[in-house]
Amino acid sequence: RTCVQGFIEPTRFFQEYVIPGYPVVFKGAAKEFPAFQRWTDEYFLSLEESKEWMIEYELGKKETREGGQEPISFADYIKRYNDEDLYCVTGLPKFLRGDMPIFGPLNCKFVLTKLMDDLVMWFSSGGTKSVWHYDDYENLNCLIKGKKELILANRSEMELGHFQREGSFSKVDVDSVNLNTYPGFSEITFYNATIEAGDCVYIPTFWGHVVRSWGRNIAINAWWDIYKTPFECTPPDFSDWGAVSLTTDSDIGKAGEEVIKDTEGARELSGNLRLLMWSSLSMRKSGRISRFDFLEALSEFEEEILGLLESVHGSPQDMTEEEWLMVFDQLDANKDKYLDPREIDSLSSDETMMFLIKQAKIESSPRDTERGEL
Repeated sequence: RTCVQGFIEPTRFFQEYVIPGYPVVFKGAAKEFPAFQRWTDEYFLSLEESKEWMIEYELGKKETREGGQEPISFADYIKRYNDEDLYCVTGLPKFLRGDMPIFGPLNCKFVLTKLMDDLVMWFSSGGTKSVWHYDDYENLNCLIKGKKELILANRSEMELGHFQREGSFSKVDVDSVNLNTYPGFSEITFYNATIEAGDCVYIPTFWGHVVRSWGRNIAINAWWDIYKTPFECTPPDFSDWGAVSLTTDSDIGKAGEEVIKDTEGARELSGNLRLLMWSSLSMRKSGRISRFDFLEALSEFEEEILGLLESVHGSPQDMTEEEWLMVFDQLDANKDKYLDPREIDSLSSDETMMFLIKQAKIESSPRDTERGEL
C-alpha cells in the first residue's frame, strides 16, 4: 500500500517499505505533534532562543545548487521570509525539538543511535521548487504547515534521470524539460504524491524526486543511513529528539561571530563504501554486487581508505587487488561470489573495515613470502 492512515510500527515499516525500497505516505500522522498546533510566527517570536539561534537560508525559492547558504538568526528570518525570496533549510533548532516527538516508524534504539544522521527544517512562504535529485540517505519527511507535491521515479531508472556524477542532481529545468538535451525523461515512469499539513512521506534512498510547495510551508525530515538487514526493534530509553545525536548539533549555536560549519562528508568511509555498493547498477537491478562492482566502488575511496590505514599504522600503506578481493571474500558469508544486502550491511563501521583489511594482509603475507623465495 502506498498510502496508509497514521504511522505504522517500526518493524512493519522497515520490512514492508525500507528494506525493499518502496515509498509510502502516512496520512495525518503528524497531526498529533505539538508543532502542528503551535508553530505560528507569533509562537516562534515569543521564544527567547529565537533571537540568538542561528539558522541557514537560501536566497531564491527555485533551487539551482549554484548558490550557497547564508546565516541569520531564527527571529530575523521570521521577520523577513514573507516579504523576500528566502528559503530556510537548516538543522531543526534544539529549542523546537520538544514540539517534535520521535517519528513512530523510527522509534527503535538501533535506528536512533546507530543510523540517524540529521533532522532538517524546510521553511518558506511557499512557491519553492527543488532540483531533480536523489538522496543518499533514507528520508521520512513530515509536513507541519502547507502543501507539497512530490514527483518521484524508481531508483531502478536512475540511469535515465541525467544525474551528474558529482552531486546527485540533474541540471534539467524542472519547469521545462528539454527532451532533446535530456531524452531519458521521456522513458521514466513517474509517480505523484501530494501531501497536506499533517501528512508524512517516506522517500527511499536513490529515488529521483522533485518537490514543490504551496502556502506557508514547514516540513521536518529525518535522514538516516541506508541499512537493508532486518533487525530487532528495541524501544529507546528516551522519548524526544533531544537525546539523539545529529549531524548539525555542533554547527549552529549562539548568534554573533560563530561560523556555521560544513558537515558534508560526516559519514564514515565504510558508510560511503556501502553507499556506492548500494547505488551500483547491478544492486539496483539484481539485488547483489559482484567482485568487479566491489572493486569499482573501492576505486572511488581507495585513497581515503589508505589514508585512514596510514593514520592507524603510522606509515604509508598499500593494498593489492588480491588483498581487496580477500576483503570481499570475508564479507561474502555464503561464498556465492556476490554480496547481498546483509553482507554489505556487515561492513558496519570503519573499525570493521580496518579489521577485514588486517585479516587480508595476514592472509596474503605468507603467499608474498613464497613468491620472494621463488
